[in-house]
Amino acid sequence: MVMSARQFYSGSDGSTDCVRESEFFAKLKMRNGTFKLTQPSRFRELETAFRPVLSQRATQLREVLDVGVSTGVTTVELLRYLETCGSKPKITATDLFIDAHIVDMAPGVRVLADPEGWPLQYDVAGLAIRPWIRRLDYVSLAFIPRKFAKAMLQPCLRARIRSGRSEPVQMITRSLSSGDSIAFVEDDIMRRAPGFAGRFDLVRAANILNKSYFSNAQIRVAVSNIRAYLNGPGSLLIVTRTNEKGENGGTLFEVGADGTFTVLMRVGSGSEVEDLILACPAP
Repeated sequence: MVMSARQFYSGSDGSTDCVRESEFFAKLKMRNGTFKLTQPSRFRELETAFRPVLSQRATQLREVLDVGVSTGVTTVELLRYLETCGSKPKITATDLFIDAHIVDMAPGVRVLADPEGWPLQYDVAGLAIRPWIRRLDYVSLAFIPRKFAKAMLQPCLRARIRSGRSEPVQMITRSLSSGDSIAFVEDDIMRRAPGFAGRFDLVRAANILNKSYFSNAQIRVAVSNIRAYLNGPGSLLIVTRTNEKGENGGTLFEVGADGTFTVLMRVGSGSEVEDLILACPAP
C-alpha cells in the first residue's frame, strides 16, 4: 500500500527507506504528465569511468549544477561521489517540479498539490488515492469522479495555497542530511536563468537531454543555456542516459579555449545528443 503524503513527510512509518520512498514518489504524476521515477545507484559505472578525470580536477569543482534531478536521490549520490574524488562542492539541484503543499480540505481529508493546485494525491482517512487517470479507468468509468474531483478542487486548492492555508513541502529525497551542501531550486532548463550565468565548474544532465523527451530544437536551447551557466574554459559537462535495458551511456565534455565543447571521454555508446552539444557555439 502506498503511503499518504502526511505519513511520508512526518516520517512516522519508516518512510526514509529508499524502497518505500521510491514507491511514494513514483505514484505522483506532475501536471506535465511525468512521474518522479528516479532510482538510487543508477550511475555507478559512469562514476567509475569518470573518476580519474574528476579526481584530477577535484579542487576546481567548487560549484556544481545538477539538472532535472527528479527527487534528488542521485544528486545526494553525486555529492558523496565528488567528495570521494577529493572535491568539496556546493551543488544546485534543479527540477521543474520540486515544491508542493499539503492542504487540509475537511476532517480526515487532505490533498497533496503543486503550487498551482494540481492534485498529486488524495488522502482520505490515511488512505492514499491517486488523482490521475489511467486507461483502465475509462473502461470502469472511474475517470468520471476523478475528473470531477480535480475540476472542483483545483481552484480551491490554489486559493488556499496562495493564502497560506497549507503546509509547504518539497518533493525531494529524505536521504538528504542537514550538513549536505545541496540547494534544490525549481527551474526550467528551457528558460535561461540569469542567476546561473557563468557560475558552475561542472554541470550534470542525467536522463533529461534525450530525443524521446525533446526535439532537436529544444535540446539546442537547453544546451545553449547550460553552456551559459558554465564558467568558461576547463569547465565540464556530463550528459548521460539510461536506456530501456537499464544500460547507461554518457559523455564527459570540456569547454575548450575557444568556448565550445570538446569530448574528453565516453562511456558505452556515449550521449545520443553529442552532435548537438558539439555544435553549440560559444556564448
